[in-house]
Amino acid sequence: MKKQMSNWMLFLCFAAVTGASIAAAVWLYLKIANVGITIIWDMIPQYIESQHYTIIMCLIGGLVVGIFHKFYGPYPESMADSVKRVRETHTYPYRNLPITVAAAFLSLFFGGAVGPESGLVCLLLGLCFWAMDQFGMAREKMEAMIGNNPYIPRGEVFREMLRGLACTPGKIVYDKNKIQWKRSESVSAGVVAGIVGLIVYLLLNRLLGAGLSVPHLEDGEMHALDRAGAVLLIAVGIGAGYLFLIFKKLAALFFAKLQSKGLHILNAVLGGLVLGVIGTFFPMTMFSGGNEIQAIQYEYLQYTPYLLIFIGVVKLFLTNVCIESGWRGGHFFPVIFSGLSIGYGFSVILGTSQVFSVVVVTGALLGTMLQQPLGALVLSLIF
Repeated sequence: MKKQMSNWMLFLCFAAVTGASIAAAVWLYLKIANVGITIIWDMIPQYIESQHYTIIMCLIGGLVVGIFHKFYGPYPESMADSVKRVRETHTYPYRNLPITVAAAFLSLFFGGAVGPESGLVCLLLGLCFWAMDQFGMAREKMEAMIGNNPYIPRGEVFREMLRGLACTPGKIVYDKNKIQWKRSESVSAGVVAGIVGLIVYLLLNRLLGAGLSVPHLEDGEMHALDRAGAVLLIAVGIGAGYLFLIFKKLAALFFAKLQSKGLHILNAVLGGLVLGVIGTFFPMTMFSGGNEIQAIQYEYLQYTPYLLIFIGVVKLFLTNVCIESGWRGGHFFPVIFSGLSIGYGFSVILGTSQVFSVVVVTGALLGTMLQQPLGALVLSLIF
């Protein structure tokens, strides 16, 4: 019994290392995305002075994105497609993760009005199934080595298990029929990997700095005027949600014609042109919106409420243009930015509290877009 417990503790140590590896990969993804944006949009402009820099860089981005998709295909998958794949196949291929991550970086680096969540979800799903295969292969190795020599040093077994983490996907093989998992074993391994991964991710953020992150709004109080304006704010959010769906259909209709003719590069370049022109006049409509949320939280009084509403609506339009033209990425972060921008605008017009206004408008906007009110509420409360 003691030997079995000792062997399982050895495996849990391996699970902890695997969880730490996943956390490091996720942190690195977000960090590289942030560094790439900083280099292109903060550092290079210090040496190149041009009033057309945004347009030029977005056109270059469109060209690069178009060429990439022409040769490698439409990466990354949308979140809905990724989840659907897992439900149907009960797995997720992690062989193409480098291509998926590279495609996600291109849209983010060049200022696309898309979020990092599509690439991040693909990365997380791929790494989770990679971890499951690593667990199976490591346990097979552990049981085989200990079965052949019960007195083998556990350090040697552990080192052999760790070597598997460096294996390429094609070499991660084991006999699934030989591995019998008890529920307590699978749960404990997953919990250990998850807890260690979270700790490592937080430590990396603290020691080396965070990448793209989710800012949190300051606390606010609810007043009588907020209750009176709640129905109007919900209606505003629903209206913004339908605007998003309209923009999505229009953008899909326009760019689908080019895609059907195989003009992927022209598609992406046109998307980059629209992005660059609008971004030149309204820079806050570019990028995922995560960093801009923090800025608008403290600077919204510098804008007229009508300009804030206009920026939010333009962001809804631009996000759909980017995604449909081939600048693939997520739409949650940009849509949440739009909800906050519109919510701040109406909070000034109606005199309602800022946090209440932006949460209600954003929740209604997401609920209309997703057709899932409860999920929209949870996403809104993240902020």
